[in-house]
Amino acid sequence: ADITKARHLVEVQLTRSSCYMLSLTTAAAAFASPSLHTAPARRAAPPVAVQSPLESLRAPLQTAAATLFSLGLAAQLTAAPLPASADITKADIIAAEERWGDGIVRVGEIYSKGGDYKSAAKILVDLMYGYDQGPVLFKPTKAAEKEFRVTPGEAYSYFVTGQEVEDKGFAIHPWSKVRFDNKQFLLKGDTAAAMGNYYFTDAKTGEETKVDFTFGYFEDVLGNVRINLHHSSLPYGGGAKVAAPAAAPAA
Repeated sequence: ADITKARHLVEVQLTRSSCYMLSLTTAAAAFASPSLHTAPARRAAPPVAVQSPLESLRAPLQTAAATLFSLGLAAQLTAAPLPASADITKADIIAAEERWGDGIVRVGEIYSKGGDYKSAAKILVDLMYGYDQGPVLFKPTKAAEKEFRVTPGEAYSYFVTGQEVEDKGFAIHPWSKVRFDNKQFLLKGDTAAAMGNYYFTDAKTGEETKVDFTFGYFEDVLGNVRINLHHSSLPYGGGAKVAAPAAAPAA
């Protein structure tokens, strides 16, 4: 029970605003201090090393804090959680879509610069999807042999390769922009869904690829909007390529 509570505390820190990320770094540094882990002397018996539940999370805390700051993902992927009893609104869905799209672009940017893009993708999946809360129904666009990605590892692989041989790394294409065009919303208390088209702009050519989507959302125990359904596919006949907008004529 103590470990579960501790992990919830970590999740709170990882999903709050970037100001809280600074607190997380400070906390991680504090966990690293040897003075905090020195057992007090006992009169009757030699010291016995007892590892607290939080001690087991020290390394993950340090790694998460350092990664968030080094990758610059905190601003894209974090937001203050909703009140525990709040219903999901259209505005919440649109904000979640923006965070997802910004995260995809950011992973590609990190890959292009030779950075730790796999850690960036893991943060994206862990923060945006609800694999740690229950089943997630994820059917990505470019998957044939392993069409449905029901575990976090399968999702990581789709975005940046790794577990599945067929994966080429959707997020490391890379893309320079993702924009959503919602066609309809379904709002029902702490669950919701949206469907429409999203457009991915190729970072090298400037062309857009049109893709169909359906996202399902739920409000987790901390009040954050998370994804538990993601179906993505090319329109019938293949994805529509849209040429990059023409440059404005010189004044």
